Amino acid sequence: MITVGLIGAGYIGPIHLGALARLGGVRVKTVIDVNGELAQKAAAAYNVPNSGMDHREVINDPEIDVIHNCTPNKYHYQITKEALEGGKQVLSEKPLAMDLKEAEELVELAEKKRAITGIDFCYRYYPVVQEMAVRVRRGDAGAVRMVSGSYFQDWLSRETDWTWRLLRSESGESNITADLGSHWFDLIQFVTGLKVEEVIGDLATLIPVRRRPTRQVLAFEKVEEVESEEVKVELEDYSSVLFRLSNGAPGSFTTSQVCAGRKSDTEFQIYGSDCSYAWNHKEATVLWIGHREKANEILIENPTLQDPSTAAYASLPAGHPLGYHDAVMNLFKDYYEAVEGGGKGGELRPTFQTGFEEMKILEAILASHKKRSWVEVKV
Repeated sequence: MITVGLIGAGYIGPIHLGALARLGGVRVKTVIDVNGELAQKAAAAYNVPNSGMDHREVINDPEIDVIHNCTPNKYHYQITKEALEGGKQVLSEKPLAMDLKEAEELVELAEKKRAITGIDFCYRYYPVVQEMAVRVRRGDAGAVRMVSGSYFQDWLSRETDWTWRLLRSESGESNITADLGSHWFDLIQFVTGLKVEEVIGDLATLIPVRRRPTRQVLAFEKVEEVESEEVKVELEDYSSVLFRLSNGAPGSFTTSQVCAGRKSDTEFQIYGSDCSYAWNHKEATVLWIGHREKANEILIENPTLQDPSTAAYASLPAGHPLGYHDAVMNLFKDYYEAVEGGGKGGELRPTFQTGFEEMKILEAILASHKKRSWVEVKV
């Protein structure tokens, strides 16, 4: 039995707990959060026996094998570093750290400790996204000519909407590009097998002044009347990026959290010389396949029609759609296969190296925005 300690009981922590509860051979012993009430509530909801407020409680616990770091960005580096130094395996939320230097240090430390690492780029674990990756990588699309897409939300579309991600001290140098952008670029690189090599970014703060609640507000929490204070926003809520892939193919990506009516609208398209592929989170079970000489196709998530390597992720019969919780669980299944195998298995999982590569893209986008010119992504 693999024993887990989870740190961070806000929005994403309980999602981790729900996925972990469905895995065999894994048990969560303790939930930690600086807000003790949140930790107790999450622990009770998922039948976890212990809760606490100090992250060192789980890092120093010899019974705990794996740490899930579900804290805000500013805590990722320190907590993950302490966990690795304490001999733990670590699965972290993204981004891996606040900046590239911290991310590189964590990758090097994980390698030194021979730790089995993971990072929660869960969107790649929808079954038809896995299927798209298999088809594109084996050449079904032909040569990748261009990619494009977007990621729109509306939960920050009002001046009274607030999140810690808008503060540089909490989030680092980026809000939405680090958050939603990292998910999207992971999808592109995973599906195509290509790297983003050059970028030019245009970032903007569309709501420059907001009302910040004086009490803690969780991500996506519906807030009615609450005492608040006026705050100047430090980070972007809009980002648009042009980029070049390692085969020379151009791409474009736009994201914003102020788009009324868009809840979690993630989509991307891969245009090849022979056919095209597209996926949208709103219809997460559907893979669109575009053709020139014949009718277009729609593949609906189906283990009997998918490649054998992706069918395992479509764990229900056709017509029984999987969702976000299942994508997270699919990632965790691969991660814990690797933990159980001492590093063998779960090869498709995103690791700390994956998070490091995403931090390189982010750094290049931020630099290009400041310079108003193209910037190469560090090798």
